This record gives sequence, structure tokens and C-alpha cells, in this order.
Amino acid sequence: MRQEKNEARARKPREVKAGPASSRVIRDVLMDDAEEAASVKPRMESGVESKAEALTESRVARNARVIREAQPRRDGKGITPKANRNSGAMVGRWIQIQRWLKKLALGLLVLLAIWGGYKALGPLMELFQRPIKSVTVEGEFHFISQERATQLITQEIDEEFLQIDLSKIKSVLLDDPWVEKVTLTRRWPDTLVVKIAEQKPIARWDEGFLNQRGDIVRVNEMKGLDHLPWLQGDEIYAAEILQQYQDLSLLLRAKGLEILALHCDSKKSWRLTLKNDVEIAIGRDQVMEKMRRFVTVYEAQLHQVWQDVKSIDVRYSNGVAVRWIEGSDTAKKMINNELPKATTQNLIQ
Repeated sequence: MRQEKNEARARKPREVKAGPASSRVIRDVLMDDAEEAASVKPRMESGVESKAEALTESRVARNARVIREAQPRRDGKGITPKANRNSGAMVGRWIQIQRWLKKLALGLLVLLAIWGGYKALGPLMELFQRPIKSVTVEGEFHFISQERATQLITQEIDEEFLQIDLSKIKSVLLDDPWVEKVTLTRRWPDTLVVKIAEQKPIARWDEGFLNQRGDIVRVNEMKGLDHLPWLQGDEIYAAEILQQYQDLSLLLRAKGLEILALHCDSKKSWRLTLKNDVEIAIGRDQVMEKMRRFVTVYEAQLHQVWQDVKSIDVRYSNGVAVRWIEGSDTAKKMINNELPKATTQNLIQ
């Protein structure tokens, strides 16, 4: 009897909380155990205790395995599939709530921007409609007066501060031949600033002048240009003539000589006039070399009788020819052969 109680106690499964399905499986296992126990009982009574114990252990192991299989499985985090489904549903709802919150926030921002734009529309319209109250004209004025420039500008101002056409005003100012560069800027809140750079005449040319780039600028009046040298020649050589003038002027100015006029004919033959109306014929080639030879003769002897010189010809390869003013003291000495022989030979070869 004691052995039977032990076997029944061993066959009794541990209590496991499970669902209806697992309960049915456990009941089936217990019924099978009871049937097997009834069939084994006669044999156990025959006194084979070792076999009964082995059978009991195998039944206990099998029952434990069946019970484990009947229990709901868990995932790696200790959450059952049902719990996983519940958790996934909650996450999905939370994501949907977040999306709706973002849309709501975006809508509020749009409404706020519209409201702010409406509030700022009034002052903004005032800015666009603000008229220009003052015009400031800056620059150095020698050939065009500041009043003239201001008049040209005010004639084109017929719009509000921010809507005024600056390019149109600039074009009107540049139409004046004396204006080389124009810069226009708006100065807050209602001032227009105009900076004007005038042309810089270097030499007179026909009915205008040449600027520092050698461009021909034609003007209606030559007033204020009388002190500039007069350059003449073909217009296509204007820049070259200007450069030749600057080179010659640099050479002669160091000796106190000033160029009044420089002429280049169609054959590219050069002739210049100095300040005391002395004309110098240079020729077509070796212009600077010939003029250096003239400077040497001038420093040696001509500067002493310079007031009696009428013209000079430097087209010779080894000297210069001098023409004296008729009736001058030097001319009379030349006629009377009163000049030293060395001087005559140096001056005229």
C-alpha cells in the first residue's frame, strides 16, 4: 500500500497555471497515467520494485515534458505572443497620435505665419510707398556742376523709395559726356545717394578730348581744356598717339620743355610743337631715339639760344638741323658768320 501511495504521489503533476487547452492536455495525461498504473499494478505486486521505480521516473519525465509543451511559449524578452500583439497595437496607436500632433503643430505654425504676415502687411506697404525726400550727390565736379547733376536726377524720380528705377537714373547721367562712372545707393529711410566720377581729359582731340584710356570723348563745349595739348591724327590711332605723347612728354618735361601739339599724319610721320612754338620734325621711325639726340644737343648748346630757334629737324641719322627766327640775334650772327665754328658745326650738320 505504501508503494502504491508513492507511485500515485509521483504521478501527481505540479500545479501550473495554464489556459483551457493546457488543462485538457493535463487531464488526458493523468487519465493515461491512471490506465498505465492499473496495468502495471499486478506486476508491481509480484515484487519487481526496480522496474516499478524506473517506470515511475519515466512517467514523471514524460508528464513534465507534456506540461511544458502545453504551457504558452514566451519570446526572448519574457513576453508572450499575446502580450506582443497588445504591445504592438499600443505602439501603433502612439505613432498615429504622434503623426496627428505633428500635423496639428504644423497647422498652428501656418496660422501663426498668416497672422504675423497680416499684422506686418501694413508697415510693409508703408515702406514700399515711402517717397524719396532727399538726394545726395557726391564727387569732384570740374566740368559738370553738382546742380546740373542733381537736376538730371530729380527729373527721373517719380516713384517710391523702393520702387525707383536706379538703372534709368544711371543711364541718364552717363549720357552726359563728362560723366564716366555713376554709383547709386539707397540710404535708409528716404535718401538717394549718387556718386559721380567725371572724365579725366588728357589731351584735346578734334571737337572733344582723349581720356586716360585713349577714348575719344566729344563735347559741345571745350571750355576748361585750353591748357591741354592738342593731338591730331587718324581716330583709329588715337590710343597710340596718346601713348606717344606721354612718352615724349616724360622725356622733354625733365628738361623744362612742354609739348603743345603732336601730329601724326596718314603716313605715320610725327611732328610736335613745343611751348615756345618751336616745331620739331621727327619722321616715321626711331621717334624716341631721335628725340634723345635732340635733348643732347639742346643741353649742350641750344638752350643758350633757345629764344631764337624757329624749328628743328631731327630726321637725320647723325645730327639735327636748326632754323633760326628771321631777324633774331642768332640769325644775324649766322649770316655774318660770327658764331664759333664748333657751335655752327654742332648745330647744323
